[in-house]
Amino acid sequence: MKRRVLLQSAASAMAACMAPALHAQAFPGKPIRLVCPYPAGATTDAISRLMANALQVESGATVLVDNRGGAGGNIGTEAVARSEADGYTLLLGALGPMAANEALYPKLGYNPAKDFVPLAWAASVPLVMVAHPSFPASDLREALALLRKSPGKFSYASAGSGTPQHLAAELFKRDTGTSTLHIPYRGSAPALNDVMGGQVQLLFEATPAVLQHIRVGRLKPLAVTSAGRIPALPNVPTLKESGVDAEISGWYGFLAPAATPADRVAWLVAHMQKALAATGTQDKLAELGSVRIDHSPQAFARLMASERTRWQKLIREVGIKLD
Repeated sequence: MKRRVLLQSAASAMAACMAPALHAQAFPGKPIRLVCPYPAGATTDAISRLMANALQVESGATVLVDNRGGAGGNIGTEAVARSEADGYTLLLGALGPMAANEALYPKLGYNPAKDFVPLAWAASVPLVMVAHPSFPASDLREALALLRKSPGKFSYASAGSGTPQHLAAELFKRDTGTSTLHIPYRGSAPALNDVMGGQVQLLFEATPAVLQHIRVGRLKPLAVTSAGRIPALPNVPTLKESGVDAEISGWYGFLAPAATPADRVAWLVAHMQKALAATGTQDKLAELGSVRIDHSPQAFARLMASERTRWQKLIREVGIKLD
């Protein structure tokens, strides 16, 4: 009897030791779901699908994109925060839900600083400040002189209150001492249409959305918001070159719920880094307007922390409110 008890105890101990290894080997045993907290068709959706495909090719796992738009990205973000922390439900994180929304919405159903663990910084997409071709300035220095001379005369469009495009314009106004009227739209497409139609004069927008319109003359580029000039628009100066000490980008990365087991986080980080480093992935990110960045989770964590401070301070300083 004593011998049987000892054997049973030894078997139980061995099973307990083997469980973590078996647990790690079993992952992923089913499809990984990547939640994009925005509708299909936008840059966020394109980056989510690019990562899903790259991760699937690199690791052999099945990766599916789940678009859950609404409330400035909060609905999908909250869904991931409340999901089972098993490594099978991941989030595309962006400037709004991970940095700005905490100051825009009275109550969030998640804590962007505590409820997630970063996996990879995927992309950083500069904006372009563009104008209707009839706008009477050929570059940003001329535009600044004109805006300062005629405060309140001109207007700028955005994809909606609290969006990166809106925040970029308000940062520009604050830092340059200019005054323009904000015209918010429900998305980038109608904002672009009205700028190209001449109803609104100015717009900050992601590079991929405006590039073709610039090339055919429907929009006039005044400046790019990146640290250096971008290959797609080599003749367009940066804000800094034009005397505005600012750098602004839309950024995107991937996260998991904070309680996700460390071994699964490590698996996801390792495979995402390899997927992002692949030449094909880099080429496609460049087509989306992304500049070269450090894709590591550490770099993404630092970015999100600094961007929370930056944008929440701006929102409170200038009194940005949602419509």
